[in-house]
Amino acid sequence: MPKSSNKVSDLARQLNLLPYFSRYKGRTVMEAARDLGQPPTQIMEDLNRLWMCGLPGLLPGDLVELEHDFKQVKIYNAQGMDKPLRLTPTEAGVLLLTLESLESLPGIAQQDAVVTAAQKLRVLMGEHATTVFDSTGEDLGVETLSTIREAMDQHKQVSFQYHSHKSDNTSIRNVSPGHIFTHEGETYIKAWEQEAADWRTFRLDRIHDIILLDVAAVRPRKGLKVSTADPFEFAKASDIVTFLLREDAMWLANYMAMYIATDAEPHHDSSGSRWYTVVFPLLSREWFIRFAIGHAEHLKVIAPKDLKKCINQKAINGLSAYDRDVE
Repeated sequence: MPKSSNKVSDLARQLNLLPYFSRYKGRTVMEAARDLGQPPTQIMEDLNRLWMCGLPGLLPGDLVELEHDFKQVKIYNAQGMDKPLRLTPTEAGVLLLTLESLESLPGIAQQDAVVTAAQKLRVLMGEHATTVFDSTGEDLGVETLSTIREAMDQHKQVSFQYHSHKSDNTSIRNVSPGHIFTHEGETYIKAWEQEAADWRTFRLDRIHDIILLDVAAVRPRKGLKVSTADPFEFAKASDIVTFLLREDAMWLANYMAMYIATDAEPHHDSSGSRWYTVVFPLLSREWFIRFAIGHAEHLKVIAPKDLKKCINQKAINGLSAYDRDVE
C-alpha cells in the first residue's frame, strides 16, 4: 500500500486509535480494521508509531503506554488522548449521507440508533447540513432496491442477471423476494428460487438489469427464517476447512466468516512472517479451491487432506498448461 504524504491526516488517524481501543477493550486488530476501514497492517504500523513516540531521554512506551498484537490491543496510558478527534465539515457530511441512506432501509438492525445519530448530526451541522449532496449524482443500487420492494409489495417475482462468486459465473435468476437485510455494510436479499427449490441469498451490488415480472410470487411451505447472528447459515456447514493465513492477508477475515484460532500460537516462516490458524465453513469446495489457488502466496491449507490434495492437483494441472504449445 502506498504511503500517505499527508502528515496531518496520518497523525489524526493514529491518534484516533487511542480512544477507539480505550473504549473497546479487548478488540482485535482485525475487528478494528473492519470498524475503521483501514488495513490491519496499517493499524499495526500506527500502533508501533504510537508506542515509539516520546520525549528525548525516554524509552518506547514511556509516553503512550500500550501492548499490541493481532490478537489484542491494550491501552494503559493514553496521556489524556482518550477522546476522539472532532469531525471536519466534509467528514460529517459524508457520515450524514451514509446515515440518511440507511434510515429508510428495511431490515437493518438497530435502526433507531441510525435515525438518532443522523438527527444529532443535522443539529450539530446546522446550515451546513443543507449543502450536503452526493457527488456521484446516482446510486446504482437505488433502482434495484426499489424494484425489489415493489415486487414484495405486489407479491410478484423479479428477474435479473447475477454474478455469483461461489460459482464464478453470471446467469439469469428468477426469484420471489422475501426479505432485505444488511450485513457488514452490504445489502442482501433472501429470495425463493423455484429452480433450486430453496431460499437463496443475493448481494445487491451483484444484481444487474432487474425487471419486475407479471408473475405471482411463490409462497413455499418451507418458511423463511433469518438469523441476525448467522444470516448466511454458516452454522449448517458440515465441512470445515483449516488453513494458515499470513499476517499481511489478515484483512480477508474482515470480509469472510473466518474464525481465527486465538488459542493457537502463530507459525513463523524463514522470512519472519507470522501465519495464523484459521477455520472456515466449507460451503462450496469448487469455490474454495479457486479461492485457495488465487491466494496461494498467503494461504496454506492444512485440512481436510483430500481437499489439500485436490488443490495441489489443480495447481499442477494449471502449471502444466504452460508446458504445451497452443496454436
